[in-house]
Amino acid sequence: MIARTEARHQDRNPKTMPFLKRQSNASTPVRAAALLLVATQLSFLLIIWTLSSEGSFYGRMKGLVYDTLLPSQRKPFDPRIVIIDIDERSLAREGRWPWPRDKIANLLDIVSAQGPAVVGLDILFPEPSTPLADKALSKALSSPSVVAATAFSLESDSGTPKPLNQADLSPTLNPEQVNTAHITPSYDADFVIRRIYPEICSNRCYDTLAIAMLSNWSSLPPETARHWWGERLCIGGFCQNLNADGTLSIPFHHQAVFHTLPATEVLRGRVPLSPIKDAMVFIGTSAVGLGDRVATPVSPSLPGVEVHAVLLRGLLDNVTWSQLPFARTQSTIGVLLILIAALTWPNSTRAARVFIGIVAVSLGTATLALPHLGYWFDPIPIWGSLIAATLFAGGWEIWQLFGQRRRIYKAFAAYVPTVVIRTLIKENIPAGKLDAQRADITVLFADINGFTTLSEGLEPEQLVEITNQLFSEITHDIHRHKGTLDKFMGDAVMAFWGAPLPQSNHCHLALDCALAIQNTLHRLDEWCNTNGYPAIRMTITLESGTATVGNLGSRQRRAYTVMGRTVNLASHLQEVCKLSGKSILCGPELCRRAEERVITLPPVEVRGLSEPLVVGYPR
Repeated sequence: MIARTEARHQDRNPKTMPFLKRQSNASTPVRAAALLLVATQLSFLLIIWTLSSEGSFYGRMKGLVYDTLLPSQRKPFDPRIVIIDIDERSLAREGRWPWPRDKIANLLDIVSAQGPAVVGLDILFPEPSTPLADKALSKALSSPSVVAATAFSLESDSGTPKPLNQADLSPTLNPEQVNTAHITPSYDADFVIRRIYPEICSNRCYDTLAIAMLSNWSSLPPETARHWWGERLCIGGFCQNLNADGTLSIPFHHQAVFHTLPATEVLRGRVPLSPIKDAMVFIGTSAVGLGDRVATPVSPSLPGVEVHAVLLRGLLDNVTWSQLPFARTQSTIGVLLILIAALTWPNSTRAARVFIGIVAVSLGTATLALPHLGYWFDPIPIWGSLIAATLFAGGWEIWQLFGQRRRIYKAFAAYVPTVVIRTLIKENIPAGKLDAQRADITVLFADINGFTTLSEGLEPEQLVEITNQLFSEITHDIHRHKGTLDKFMGDAVMAFWGAPLPQSNHCHLALDCALAIQNTLHRLDEWCNTNGYPAIRMTITLESGTATVGNLGSRQRRAYTVMGRTVNLASHLQEVCKLSGKSILCGPELCRRAEERVITLPPVEVRGLSEPLVVGYPR
């Protein structure tokens, strides 16, 4: 028995086991599956972003982000732009819409007489009226400084606009002699106006109203120039960046308070008209009943004429609002970088994780700072990827935590008290803590006396029953005294204290356990008599000292165990214990540490050691 134990522990010596290296991560297939999952998730997100249409859910989300990123500022007063408003009061005084065209002509004549820079009408006249009224309006519209309006219904809200129907000037107004611009907005998926086509072509091409008015005033045609970073529309020195789809983003962040004159007051001469001189004048309506109120990022019901006024003000001030150049490419690169970060996150160092955090904060800061430079960047792909990556990283950490708990339970559940396992988990013991390391422990061996004789007198089933009963009781004693059950070795039990959790009083716990086992054996006498078995006696040996403790074994099978000189000495003391006639024998180091509880014996010879050792037994 002792020779067998000695050989076993000699085989465990680290010097004779060079293969005792850290076990390869058994969760590699799980990790590969998790990484594949996040890669698929982020790739799917990228595909959704790349291929989705503006009419999709993504298009609506993009619109909300766009509105959120618009910088807010106090609206200043801008005297350069004047709005003649056909408001509710004007309709109440002058009659319901449509007004007679000679009244519109009269309004135009009054405005033109004040010397405006240009006049733009946000009003359609598609149907003929009375010949006399049409003649008067035609004359007023033919003024070089007047720009009339036309509108289209479009087949597509993205790419090149394809007009289906046109609400042009009535032929009775001689449209070929009138400066005409389109007032057709581009509605997004949520029916909000954020963009407008600078030009729509049907039988001929029409600039949008603000561009046509500025071109009329400056006598310069709008020109589109292609730069390395995108396209730019300019009228002389007044420029705006174009979006990738050719539209103009209306700079709603550059709103102003415009001088607004009620149309009825202008017609009746009840308001000073001096603000009109040299101003760019719009004639439109804010009356709710006329259906020219539209949803915009800054208001759910903004008069359509103000949309054109905001665009004109942006042109005059060269305040642009467009998507960041190469936004799609940058987003693609960003998503790929986030994907790489997510894939490497589980194995990344603290410095790498800090760097990833800095990049994430920088992206967020850039997203919020760019609008103040006239650009907006669609952060949905980036932030969506970050959220997915964060969820993955968090999920991975949780998976690792549960995996660690499973490993701890798997490693200790059979031979460590439940309270110890709970402490290991609660204190978040790292996996490396379970690898081979040096620890101060007390080891216990308990061997059945006369086991060979006992086994010869019993049937195999009876031998199994008696050993199961005995070892169950002993295991309970070991766990009750906070020990770690190492293994059963035929007719012997091995346990230790001081690992995996440090125990300052491990030698006393082990000694108490040895005494408890002796008491258990006496209690089992009655059970043995009842079942016709002989009484069982055991020799118990203990020793304290330093040993190697951890997950040891082969690649195929490992166990949490101890090995070293302390373990070998405790095993060798079994032979001395039987010769001494004592049921419990303590090694020299345990005797030194618990001298008040131990009675020492004269030095004894121990097989395999050159010098006699002082041993003892409990008082």
